[in-house]
Amino acid sequence: MPLDKLLGGFDKNAALSGALGGAAGGALVSAFTNKKSAKKLLKAGGLVAVGGLAWQAYQSYRNRQTEQVPELSRQRFENAADSQAGDNAAGLILAAMIAAAHADEHLSEAERKQIWQQAMQLGLSAADLAELDTQMRQPLTAAEVAAAAPDMETGIELYAASVMVIEGNCESGNQYLQQLGQALQLPPGLTAALTEQSRQGAAPA
Repeated sequence: MPLDKLLGGFDKNAALSGALGGAAGGALVSAFTNKKSAKKLLKAGGLVAVGGLAWQAYQSYRNRQTEQVPELSRQRFENAADSQAGDNAAGLILAAMIAAAHADEHLSEAERKQIWQQAMQLGLSAADLAELDTQMRQPLTAAEVAAAAPDMETGIELYAASVMVIEGNCESGNQYLQQLGQALQLPPGLTAALTEQSRQGAAPA
């Protein structure tokens, strides 16, 4: 999987990063999930909503611990998938959601076409569309998604976005989430909080 090519493409294309960070990008990635609550959240807030949701889950996890847990930056979460933050969060979240959709075994040909049409409506370039097509045909593994996360905050966001895609009763999808959580080295209590928050689809506070 040409992950370096994917990330380089997102890094160089400010227009694409901006589209994914906005509500239009949320409409695109919401096509990877069957959950109405997640679709509503993503369409309303774009991929930035993933950061707010991940922050809520992390705070919930911290509040339940008897031992001291590192305090992460709320601003870092709130800047998730924001092109102004100058990182590849939007591209990584999109890649993670595509991988989760494959693991959940619900990315049908009809859904591929729907996603493709939405991407074209966003006005993405031919090169960006080619990268999206490659992602849908050759998704990342859980280990590759985890390896692409530059820090814990991003890893938490990627896990939250992946849970949004996977249905709770899907065995193969839940196995994928277990692999992803282990690869990201997230504590079980944190993955449980992320699962609870993501499946509720709560709006960021």
